[in-house]
Amino acid sequence: MPTKFRPVAQLAEWRSPKPQVGGSIPSWPANYQANMKSSNENQSNIKDILSWLAVVLITAGAFFCTYYYTFSGPIQSIVWLGWLLISLFLGYLTTTGKRVFVFAQEAKVELQKVVWPTRHETVQTTIIVMVMVTLTGFILWGVDSLMMWAIAKITHLG
Repeated sequence: MPTKFRPVAQLAEWRSPKPQVGGSIPSWPANYQANMKSSNENQSNIKDILSWLAVVLITAGAFFCTYYYTFSGPIQSIVWLGWLLISLFLGYLTTTGKRVFVFAQEAKVELQKVVWPTRHETVQTTIIVMVMVTLTGFILWGVDSLMMWAIAKITHLG
């Protein structure tokens, strides 16, 4: 990859930094860390793309094997289990996969913090919901019957 040429004035400033007020002379230019960060991001991005490509290829291979070849049930189960494990492992190697794993761990912690209702509270709530659904059904049935009666009277059909 060709390097970016800089004007001579920038090179001179880059090589001999001016002292900052109240600070020390920086040993590297200010954009060096930004360049390193983008380089690391590029490498990570390429690694992520290759990992996802491998997941897609392994998935296509698993479908190909089970579609075009006739295997017994246990062997098909082993193929799909192997596909699942390899795909999960490759997915975990990506940045997104690591974020999903951390999210799942945090969700597990939050799930343990939830105060679940007792059986008695659950039964009471279920009965209340069933009564309200029945009551709403009767109200809608009554409104529908009233509207049908009114339309029949207006159109002289009833």
